[in-house]
Amino acid sequence: MDLVRQHRLSSKREATNELAVTPWKFGFYHELAELSIIVPRVSSESRTYVPMGFIEDDTIVSDSAMVIYNAPIWLLGILESKMHMVWLRSIGGKLKTDYRYSAGLVYNTFPIPELSESRKSMLEEAVFEMLDVREEEGGTFAELYGGANKPMNERLRQAHEKIDGIVERAYQQKPFESDEERLSVLLNLYKEMTEKEVK
Repeated sequence: MDLVRQHRLSSKREATNELAVTPWKFGFYHELAELSIIVPRVSSESRTYVPMGFIEDDTIVSDSAMVIYNAPIWLLGILESKMHMVWLRSIGGKLKTDYRYSAGLVYNTFPIPELSESRKSMLEEAVFEMLDVREEEGGTFAELYGGANKPMNERLRQAHEKIDGIVERAYQQKPFESDEERLSVLLNLYKEMTEKEVK
């Protein structure tokens, strides 16, 4: 704590100097909006979905995660869908063999079609069901989402598949036959999005 106190006292900013009185406290708190989604920067390649969720406004987020502030509830459904996972696996980076999530490469480029209010409501309901299953089943994300030697919790998998159905019908009415077809639709939509931005 003495090092923090000395560092704060040596600052040219008066506000930082004043913080030397309480070296054990964070000097800056970024107040979270009503709903914020936490996204891990790295997640196991053996998972079908990257576990994400909402965080409380008193949560301090480390550099191992990112936060989406002012997030609508339905957005968590989009991010927890198979469509988004296909995009992450294809566009995102890797840390060794694990998925590496990037705001610039993955989140900001992910093409989302126009969503009706009805679809957003269905997604919100499905998101709450998924969160309820997580809470009811208990355990860590590693236990719930499985990994190389453990399958995903069956009830949670079903909740995600419900989200998948709602999300995928926003992209096309007929069911997708493969991840390759999903990626093709996403890349075409991305191309349309970027062409509109250029005009």
